Amino acid sequence: MAWKDRSLSDYFVKLFSSFPGCNETLTEVRGTFHSPNYPGKYPDGQYCSWGIMVNVTPHIHLTFTNFSLHHENNTDALYVYDGENATGEVLGVFYGSNPPPEGGIYSMTNQMFIIFKSDNQTGSYTGFNASYYGLNKSGKCS
Repeated sequence: MAWKDRSLSDYFVKLFSSFPGCNETLTEVRGTFHSPNYPGKYPDGQYCSWGIMVNVTPHIHLTFTNFSLHHENNTDALYVYDGENATGEVLGVFYGSNPPPEGGIYSMTNQMFIIFKSDNQTGSYTGFNASYYGLNKSGKCS
């Protein structure tokens, strides 16, 4: 079955990955997270999510210091949402030939939700390393 034929619900069984740092809620004003096994190659068939909620600032800035995913769409991908879950506004869908912008991604709210999915094909990549920090209304770090 092709990746694009699978529904998101097919991957909920993988929500509790055994990789440390996968499927976490991050609440500090600044922090980091990464794909499973980073900086080594991530395993096939992964589904990880990170919720970021910074209560002391109204916005979040998300950046990537490294980003290496499969180059084709509908394979391995990183989904970034504005809000507490995947029903929020899509801020971007990123993969190897469509990486996140160098200047980062800004939320409209104090929450972001990120999903990383890898398909079951061999040929994994090193994944990503991400940093975030809360922004106040003037756009400066808190």
